[in-house]
Amino acid sequence: MTNKKWKKAVLEKLAETGSLGRESAEYIRKYKARIYFKKYSKSTGARWFLFHQISLNTRYYSTNTDLNNPKLLSLLVHEVHHLKQGVLTALSVYGELDAWQVEYRFHKEISPAKLHSALEEILILPLNWDRDNLRRAAKLMQDYAGKGYRINWLPLYPIHKEITYWVKRKKPA
Repeated sequence: MTNKKWKKAVLEKLAETGSLGRESAEYIRKYKARIYFKKYSKSTGARWFLFHQISLNTRYYSTNTDLNNPKLLSLLVHEVHHLKQGVLTALSVYGELDAWQVEYRFHKEISPAKLHSALEEILILPLNWDRDNLRRAAKLMQDYAGKGYRINWLPLYPIHKEITYWVKRKKPA
């Protein structure tokens, strides 16, 4: 299947998976987001890039991947969520926690089986500005994805809020 045909088919499938899937498919269509395949480390399922681009890891996905694969569909929702967040939020532990929670709640909607224990714990963490909470989230993400997942390279807060925290020693409101 060509990439163009595959993209059309995967967006149709995503749109059939409920409101969040439909919203994500509409976002990809509206912004003409490019979806392509590239090989990454084992700890990466997909990546987002500036200018509305999503890259899926060829270790796990191709145009031959079953379109009913809940991990594929939930990863697309995750990456679209990052694109919506904007670069400052997406490149933070806070942004990752938000996107992981969106991804795995969606995953459980379309495939209700119990997830890995680290993912189940991520789903119950509050999405807030508590630094210990964000550190816990980062540890759980790395426990699940492996040491190659470089969450430790990201600031806990979006960088503008991180700088404000270090200057004023005050959590974001």
